Amino acid sequence: MKEKFYTLKEINEMTHTSVIYLKRLIKNGTLKATKISKDYLVSEYEYYKFLELMEVKTNGE
Repeated sequence: MKEKFYTLKEINEMTHTSVIYLKRLIKNGTLKATKISKDYLVSEYEYYKFLELMEVKTNGE
């Protein structure tokens, strides 16, 4: 089974978060990515973990 990878620009477009913010998350270890040339690749698994991290919690949850 092939694993899917996303560039920071693709994640930026899907989540409306800045690329600078994503790079900061990579630097502090919150988002795991692999650097290829000048860009980073984030696995689909790590992308979904990131989405869970961004999830907004309300008082009832």
